[in-house]
Amino acid sequence: PVFVRFNSSHGFPVEVDSATSIFQLKEEVAKRQGVPADQLRVIFAGKELRNDLVVQSCDLGQQSIVHVVLRPGREGPAMATGRDRPRGTAGAFAREPESLTRVDFSSSVLPTDSAGLAVILHEDREGAARTAGRPAGRPAYNSFYVYCKGPCQRVQPGKLRVRCGTCQQATLTLAQGPSCWDDVLIPKRMRGECQSPGCPGTSAEFFFKCSAHPTSDKETSVALNLITTNSRGITCITCTDIRSPVLVFQCNHRHVICLDCFHLYCVTRLNDRQFVHDPQLGYSLPCVAGCPDSLIKELHHFRVLGEEQVKREIHYGAEGVRLAHWAACWCPRPGCGAGLPEPGQRKVTCEAGGLGCGVSTAAPV
Repeated sequence: PVFVRFNSSHGFPVEVDSATSIFQLKEEVAKRQGVPADQLRVIFAGKELRNDLVVQSCDLGQQSIVHVVLRPGREGPAMATGRDRPRGTAGAFAREPESLTRVDFSSSVLPTDSAGLAVILHEDREGAARTAGRPAGRPAYNSFYVYCKGPCQRVQPGKLRVRCGTCQQATLTLAQGPSCWDDVLIPKRMRGECQSPGCPGTSAEFFFKCSAHPTSDKETSVALNLITTNSRGITCITCTDIRSPVLVFQCNHRHVICLDCFHLYCVTRLNDRQFVHDPQLGYSLPCVAGCPDSLIKELHHFRVLGEEQVKREIHYGAEGVRLAHWAACWCPRPGCGAGLPEPGQRKVTCEAGGLGCGVSTAAPV
């Protein structure tokens, strides 16, 4: 079924199959609501769906949410032929926007070719980087990746959606589709027309959902704009394999790293206490090749570490701030790395709130 939200108020499921047309969907909604089918508009992912389209061609997956709005009473049946288009903020639209479910920013993110090889991870990375279940080559099509804060709590394929910046309903039809991440991430950069009755909204507000499970209207996920489908077959900068998806660093060379190697890079730097503290960002990492001005700005990318490792990162980050304030040091015992926040004493014990190893050492001077 698809979940229909009628006039931005109540919702209900409608049973459809891949061959169901949009007009048939309108007829089912009209029957339930007691309104003429030719007075309805179907809005999905920033676009009004034509009558002649079928569910399969609209990327309406199971449990998708579509908005159906009633046309103003002055509009006649001629509007329901499937050839009509909503008016833009400056007259007719120049072109019909692409479906948000098929927008792909990978070509604007990936480099045109491989920018060389930087071997900077430990020698044992070869086996660890080739995790089962991640075959080389191109995977099934995915446009976006997100960190799902809900039941998944992991990096997942995501889906892009848009809503009206005024009424917050997903009934805004875009004047044109986004072409890059800035179009999506910068507020009010894209325009359209809200189709909710009485709403004058024209500014678009984008958000993401996890595509791995059914989601409610308010259940959103964090966009991971550095992770993308490897549509150009760029080799990983550390293992030289061609994997997908990959992470593209924000450096001038746009170095590409597969997620397995990125995970190992993060764990290695975390164990060595080499996360970099930035006053605005917090603790982050630069490009794996050491490129300048390449710190990862969206820290949810480090969720590839898993919950336990993220907790370590948060703990070490808080401990690092505390130690910097107290001018203390790290425990010298190999493999421990806990802090020794007891300056002014001749001898300190590595306890660190129960996380230390118990070794005693001379205090820093």
